[in-house]
Amino acid sequence: MSVHRLVFFFGGFDPKTPRHYHRLYRAAARAHPPGPGGETVNVGPRQSHDALTDVWDVQWRPAQGGPLTTRYAVLRWDDIVLRHWGRGLRRVLADWRLMYLRRGALHALARIHAAAPACFWLGNLPLLLALACLATVGLAGAGLGLAPGWAALALPGALPLWRGLERRLDTEWLLRLYAFTCAQGEGALPDLEARLDALADTLAAQARAHPAHELLVVGHSTGAILAAAVLARALRRHPELAPAGTALGLLTLGHCTPLLAWQPRAAQFRAELTQLANTTALTWWDYTAPADWAAFAQTPPWTEGTGQARCHATSPRFHQTMSGPAYAALKADRQALHLHYLRAPERAAGYDPITLTAGPQTLAERHAALAPADTPALRPSETR
Repeated sequence: MSVHRLVFFFGGFDPKTPRHYHRLYRAAARAHPPGPGGETVNVGPRQSHDALTDVWDVQWRPAQGGPLTTRYAVLRWDDIVLRHWGRGLRRVLADWRLMYLRRGALHALARIHAAAPACFWLGNLPLLLALACLATVGLAGAGLGLAPGWAALALPGALPLWRGLERRLDTEWLLRLYAFTCAQGEGALPDLEARLDALADTLAAQARAHPAHELLVVGHSTGAILAAAVLARALRRHPELAPAGTALGLLTLGHCTPLLAWQPRAAQFRAELTQLANTTALTWWDYTAPADWAAFAQTPPWTEGTGQARCHATSPRFHQTMSGPAYAALKADRQALHLHYLRAPERAAGYDPITLTAGPQTLAERHAALAPADTPALRPSETR
């Protein structure tokens, strides 16, 4: 089978399996608005390729000409996420220690506060919630005129309130995500490091088995961190990864790379970002919405500037692809907004994950078609 594009997808810090991402992709393909060429998109069944990869085929059928086939592979790390997904108090307290008491994490938070205040406050939401519960119980006791010894009971009294609100408001996923990335920056996740090397080898093996016009690596949310690290390792371990005639692309969506890159001990990841930014054959595009508090829209994922790679960071401008009421509802739901990069637009007006991953143009061809006014970094006027 001739393959037009080979896609490798990395999901974010979430224990959902490839089955979930296959459902999302199928739903996006069904909802894909018809383009001017009248193309149709068909998504095949999901198959387990090996222990680290599930795959499916996508057929892009234009009104004229033959179909284009994309082999879409989800590279798995959901099992590692699941091992760090505990909801018990012991796990929460361990995550608190990593997030709020380690020097590396505090250094990263200070940089995040300067560059992306929304991400800073979102990352501190679990801490603020706990302090608010403690203050509420303490003030309630004082207001009722309880004995001074009540203050000693404020902490155990606030505990059930804090735990109940934390689960109801679903702030624990933020704490788990940030703490996991802090542990990665401290070099405390050997299972993840081994998996990144194994995925780099898997990516190279599948690229050899299915030569394609474009090799495209896609990372969503913290999956952008893994996508960048795995691609850099694959290029280093397998220099023949992208032979002449194969376009090499990296697509990051709602990226969070500074969470790791700005930690003092994350020198290896910073070196991997520099390696990618200086890879002449690479086209790296990032779509991150400024309205997405869980991502870093004002900081490109390569973080320290670009080299020889063709890099472009912009907003997906979700407001242009949906009705006003739908966009208002989306902005009101922070988790839905962060996941919207994987959903089809209501109308064809720009950003479209199906066209990017299954359509006829490579990222390199899209980059060559950019208007001269387009810049590699997000323009300040792109506020949506």
